[in-house]
Amino acid sequence: MENKKIFWDLFKANSEQEVDKVINKYIEIFNNDNNWAPYGGNKGNCGTFENQQSSAVPALVEKLTNSLDAILTKGCVDMEIDPKSPDAPQDMKTAVEKFFDVPNGEISELTSKERGKLADDIQIIATGEKYTPSILIYDNGVGQNHADFKDTFLSLHNNNKADIQFVQGKYNMGSTGSVVFCGQKKYQLIGSRSNNQNNKDSAFGFTLVRRHPLKESDNAKTSWYEYFCPNQEIPFFEQDYFDFGLLNRQFENGSIVKLYSYEFPVNCKGAITTDLYRDLNQYLFDLPIPLRVVEKRNYPSEKDKSKVILGNRARIINDGNQNVEKQITFNIDSSLGNFNLPINVIVFKKGVEEREYIKRKSLVFTINGQIHASEGWSYISQELNFKLIKKELLIIVDCTEIPVQIRQDLFMANRTHVKSAKVYETLHKEITEQLKQSKELKRINNERKDAILRSSSDKNLIKELMSSLPADKDLLNLLKNDGILNFLNPTGNNSSNVSHNTKAKKTQQKVLNRFPSIFKVKNIDEGNPYKAIPINNHGHVDFETDVSNDYLFRPVEKGNFNIEVLQRRQKTDVRVSPHLSPPNDVTDILSVNREGPDNGKIRLIIKPTEKAKVGDEVSIKTTLTSPGGDLEYVFHVKVGEGINTPKKKEKVNQGHAFPNLPSLQKALKENPEEDPEIVTWETLNWDGHDIVKVISNSDDENGKNIVEGIVINMDSFVLQNFLSKNLIRSENGIDKMNKKYYTSIYLHSLFLYSIFHKMQKEKGIENFKEVEIDDFISKLIKPYANFLLYENHHLVAHLDDD
Repeated sequence: MENKKIFWDLFKANSEQEVDKVINKYIEIFNNDNNWAPYGGNKGNCGTFENQQSSAVPALVEKLTNSLDAILTKGCVDMEIDPKSPDAPQDMKTAVEKFFDVPNGEISELTSKERGKLADDIQIIATGEKYTPSILIYDNGVGQNHADFKDTFLSLHNNNKADIQFVQGKYNMGSTGSVVFCGQKKYQLIGSRSNNQNNKDSAFGFTLVRRHPLKESDNAKTSWYEYFCPNQEIPFFEQDYFDFGLLNRQFENGSIVKLYSYEFPVNCKGAITTDLYRDLNQYLFDLPIPLRVVEKRNYPSEKDKSKVILGNRARIINDGNQNVEKQITFNIDSSLGNFNLPINVIVFKKGVEEREYIKRKSLVFTINGQIHASEGWSYISQELNFKLIKKELLIIVDCTEIPVQIRQDLFMANRTHVKSAKVYETLHKEITEQLKQSKELKRINNERKDAILRSSSDKNLIKELMSSLPADKDLLNLLKNDGILNFLNPTGNNSSNVSHNTKAKKTQQKVLNRFPSIFKVKNIDEGNPYKAIPINNHGHVDFETDVSNDYLFRPVEKGNFNIEVLQRRQKTDVRVSPHLSPPNDVTDILSVNREGPDNGKIRLIIKPTEKAKVGDEVSIKTTLTSPGGDLEYVFHVKVGEGINTPKKKEKVNQGHAFPNLPSLQKALKENPEEDPEIVTWETLNWDGHDIVKVISNSDDENGKNIVEGIVINMDSFVLQNFLSKNLIRSENGIDKMNKKYYTSIYLHSLFLYSIFHKMQKEKGIENFKEVEIDDFISKLIKPYANFLLYENHHLVAHLDDD
């Protein structure tokens, strides 16, 4: 009976300190080295534990991955199918559909009640202290007999699940990473009873994992991780049901893991039904089955509450596009091998908090729906140059179908990072080139910019101030050369050009159908059988269709767009016959990437590979599937001579290309008169604490970075408080102070941007390369604005008195 008492004392402990008390209570048993064994049978296991995930949340995700795998394996075993046999499902979606009757393996198609019932099989429960809680993970999965613990829960590098195709786990080590975040002594409780009806042991087994407390007698430089096993056996006892505080049930079979004093990062220390809920939905982007989080700690608004985690893909589908402005699909024909790479780009509506769906993971790489690596906002703003939508853009690259060998070269085993190798560099370049060419993403970014820079005011006042300042080369390089600052030109010519700020035309939305009935090419001349593609460049072919934008990625009634590149004949001097001969074999002399469907258009970007030769003739067969009959179109491509890269045009009238000031836009809290020229806090997602926003762009005709506009909050708290504190109440006094305020903020923001932009280019300042200068200026000016107001009012007044 002592095993049972020990287990319950350990389970009821809700902190590392309380586990210490249990160990001291049974000191004779726990202090005996013969009652402990090294995890994985190896005292050199410290490296495996401590070189996994670098953050507590992705480490916890690995535990949940094990629970998901256990649930799916149980489903397979219950149907009397060997999980490793060819009869078992070969992917997660098929397994979920087969084992749990989920249509198409898509949990977004279930009712709320159905999802909740499935979620009860995996529960994450927080107890104990607010900032370092104990986390209980329960799953109603296959479970383990106590005699098998050493070969399952407590093994390392055994590849237990390597031959099971429908599970995520492969390496038999990922879940060790979470133990590192369990307080100082790394306590973890494991308990399980087999759920296998054909091989069921009624006994419940358990063990305690910890980092071995080093003693002088150990004669070791490094500690190791070990588990509790009295007399070298996993302790067990008999009991029918367990009250573990689970929602809607008692524990009968399956597994539990309890992580004591778990150290979440600062931005995830709130209730797990809010902070952890958001993070898990992001990391488990496309969940095979839902999970449930339950908050048991003393959070007044969240205590005893629970939420179902679906993964953000299902959340986005189920919200009926309330939060989504646009979804665009791409497909890349990678040069790394014979595989396609599906990409789904989601643009969220303005006002949707980035922490809800994105946080700082803007570009994510997933396998079976779980994030394996990600890049942050800087990828959107610096590499794609979509700065105005960087916090609203989520790019999901589905790597599930990448061949295993390439995946191994691409991702680290910890499922949080990529390897800095040629494979990733190539893939990254292909993704970036494809997205940068998207006219739709450019349009959305430009519309956001135009919504802010609606008017430019007080340019003469700024011009006068600029005329008295020294002309700094780095600053001038940030200004457009189409403006009014003729005094900065050595010729002193007083002519000026008008800045042309053409706004992007809004795309007229077409009436689209759930299934396609139209599929025809738009930009190939029917009289010419070939589309010519230069060997050193790319071309595009556009198709007209009438199918909805989500046709190729929606979970139900999803279509496919298939491309076959068929080689007609290789380079030849024989005259081309007007009657095209039938194609020969599938070839790889062209790469064909897809964008869309988007508003009735599908675009193919076609580029010759290194294997292509001038004169090669290729047929491309395209098929858009449809329930009423597949739609097909065949067109022909000929690889032509290379084109010369056009030389940059020499600037005409060099002396008349004067710098132009960035637009000055004033923002107000509200717009009661609905003046279209006024920008409000709502447009910018601002409040009274915000001061300034710098809008820059690195995609002008000269390819340089420029500052296009500076937006200043004229209803900021700092300005209103200054006016009130200094009793500035007259209309003339307020107007004068307002001018000092916005001119000072404008000039400081512009010059600071110039300084930091120059720093980014300098060698030896590597840590500054990834800084988002636009955001950095906004944060820097917040505490600085009060000083600028003081300087422009009190200091100037004192000098005038002198």
